[in-house]
Amino acid sequence: MNNILGIMTHRIMRPENFTRHARSAIAEKFEGVIIYTPKDVNLQKRQIHGCVYQSGGWTRKTVPYPKINMDIGFYPPALEGRASLVKKSKQLRFTGYGLGNKCKIQSHLVGSSVLKPHLLPTEKINSSQQFIQFLKKHEIIMVKPINGWGGRGIIKVTLEKERFVVQRDGAGKQSLPIDRLDSYIRGVLKSGRHLMQKWIDIRNKNGKVYDIRALMQKKDDGEWVMTGMAVREGMKNKITSNIKSGGDAYKVAEYLEGEQGSEEGEALTKSIVEVAEYIPDFVEKSYNSRLSELGIDLAVDRSGKLWLIEINIKPGKMIIKRLYGKKAWEQCLHIPFHYARNLLEKK
Repeated sequence: MNNILGIMTHRIMRPENFTRHARSAIAEKFEGVIIYTPKDVNLQKRQIHGCVYQSGGWTRKTVPYPKINMDIGFYPPALEGRASLVKKSKQLRFTGYGLGNKCKIQSHLVGSSVLKPHLLPTEKINSSQQFIQFLKKHEIIMVKPINGWGGRGIIKVTLEKERFVVQRDGAGKQSLPIDRLDSYIRGVLKSGRHLMQKWIDIRNKNGKVYDIRALMQKKDDGEWVMTGMAVREGMKNKITSNIKSGGDAYKVAEYLEGEQGSEEGEALTKSIVEVAEYIPDFVEKSYNSRLSELGIDLAVDRSGKLWLIEINIKPGKMIIKRLYGKKAWEQCLHIPFHYARNLLEKK
């Protein structure tokens, strides 16, 4: 059992759902995998009780710590602390470590003179008064859960003369009197910590929101490569570009040339590649921590300015399948296992 790959996730409904992961591990000469949640880790005994795949089948058993682990989970608040404890304990060795919440990531990114011009004004919401001041300054802002992912829970807030308008994806606009702003934001904060960010107009000529996702992955030699890049275009009247909620994917250069003109589109595409390729090494050095892959989300406003929206350590790859086909998608899915094998050999 020395040569088994550990995979930590948020829940295991059916082990069979992870058979693809197991086959990728076996293709990289691992004996098998153990799938587990943070609660399955016994930090005192240095053991894991999880679902083990070996010889083509799944069984639940207790094993010593694997020599290398991957983290593919999206943890709810109840599990988030436990997952963090497991990784910070340094008892288990992972292919990549966390970056913290969106505000912590922003605090690292502002340390780069290369990235600073591309960063939006962003603040953690600490009080309703601070929120109101930020809204008055920028007039239209985005409110995001500090640990959110996949576009969930994002709210657009627009200040009008004596009213303010709120909009969530998939819901109609709600116009409220200005004297309810304080109680409204207090209600939002009751559901968890949030940040606020200046809104930028990233709608295309047809009024649809779009952004660019660049997928950066670490190859077996430890070098970062861009394995895919695509425009994500949201549905009409949506405030985000999430593909899962019905958006479309397009090739970046062609799309931007159509939106901004051929010369400007070409220059923007080049800038996007440069920024995306710069970020992984900078972030690893800034955190002094190892990463395995990054999803980098950028956007172009109507004036043609490039913005960095956010970075994700567990990027979805369905956009690669949508745009480049099943083979390219499967290659992207397999790369982290190749890197895990390399780390195992390096010890």
